[in-house]
Amino acid sequence: MRALGAGIRRCTPPGIADFTRSGGRLATSAAAFLESLGWQPSQVAEVLGEYPEVAEHLAARYAETELHYPRTHGVEAETSAALYGLGRLLRPGSVVETGVADGRSSWLLLSALERNGTGVLHSFDINATAGRLVGRHPRWRLKILSATSPETSLSRALARIGRIDLFFHDSDHMYLPQLFEYGQAWPRMTPGGVLASDDVNCSRAFLDFCGVKGQRPGFLFDSRKITGAVRLAAAPRPCAEQPQPVG
Repeated sequence: MRALGAGIRRCTPPGIADFTRSGGRLATSAAAFLESLGWQPSQVAEVLGEYPEVAEHLAARYAETELHYPRTHGVEAETSAALYGLGRLLRPGSVVETGVADGRSSWLLLSALERNGTGVLHSFDINATAGRLVGRHPRWRLKILSATSPETSLSRALARIGRIDLFFHDSDHMYLPQLFEYGQAWPRMTPGGVLASDDVNCSRAFLDFCGVKGQRPGFLFDSRKITGAVRLAAAPRPCAEQPQPVG
């Protein structure tokens, strides 16, 4: 009965009540989502003020690129703005994303890194056609994983990368693959970093993972899909040396 219950749980997508019970904040805009992760409204407004220009350039890139995947494979409008905002607010040195498709999320993250003037994006997919929107970029490291053993390939690649400031899952959205990726990324996350996942409405993996880790995630309810994110606690600042008593 326990095995049956676990199997049913893995195959049943979460409902709204599951998200509210998580204790995290629910948002319907990129701004509210970023604020739920701890940034001040003024900080969020500043970076999202850049986004209309970014979106205009992305639309032009779409117009000149022959796509391989349906447009629905890319992240949605508010999630797109949130991804760009995360890239700008975190100023990450190392970003990892799984699942590239035509490269919408890759393009957005790279736009943020380019504006920052620092950072590298490591992207992983199992299809050699991935990333057409990006093409080539000096801050982009695209790796095509083995289609027969993607978990092993990803694990080895992450070990070589080392520390991760921003992780974004957007690949296989079934329970066990999602749980595997979160588990691989978590111990490599830097203090203050963000672990995020698209399509957390497809399985209970993200909710279960955050529950086990004692985390209260933020959720962005976009038009069709839900993105979740956890911002790790920042490293404590070292205490100033106390003066020693004289005598």
